[in-house]
Amino acid sequence: MKIIISESQYNLLYESNFEKNKRLVGKMWDKGMNLGEISSLIGLDESQIILLLKDKNIKIDCKFAEDLVLTLMYRTDFINKNYNFNDGQMFLNLNLGGYSESVAFEFNDKEYKLTGWATPYWGGNCDTPVEGNYFENKKTDEYVNEYGNSDKKIEYTPSSFNSIQELIDFLNKDYPKQLIKPIKELIEDYI
Repeated sequence: MKIIISESQYNLLYESNFEKNKRLVGKMWDKGMNLGEISSLIGLDESQIILLLKDKNIKIDCKFAEDLVLTLMYRTDFINKNYNFNDGQMFLNLNLGGYSESVAFEFNDKEYKLTGWATPYWGGNCDTPVEGNYFENKKTDEYVNEYGNSDKKIEYTPSSFNSIQELIDFLNKDYPKQLIKPIKELIEDYI
């Protein structure tokens, strides 16, 4: 018995599982499902769903970026969390920040240590506030362990992206570099 199949059906036989999953997840997304719904329906975790959607043309505004930032930073390996600047003279580490589900940072150089928060799109806003909560002068062993509301921000937080990959690129390249200036301003304030 012979079976006649169309060219598109023939091509589907050789399409990889990745491509099939990518197409399926893309269709589910286009129908209005969110990451959690897609994950529960097809049994892939959110990091796998993001991998399948990251290059898809998706309009991401500041509110949606707020939702994605913590997922990208703490449920995927797409975001680098450790940086060094000035040939290893300054170190920046990003991690999950306590109870408020925020992005915490720890900055170290040979003279100072500063910890605080710097969550992109905090509150769905198109900016990145930077606050300190612990400062240590390594030369004098003096420290300040209190939260300070500083009104510091990074210089530029984009108001939109056209894909998850564009947001990933911002978080890996621009965001950590831009954190250095307000961190240095906070250090001056503590001194």
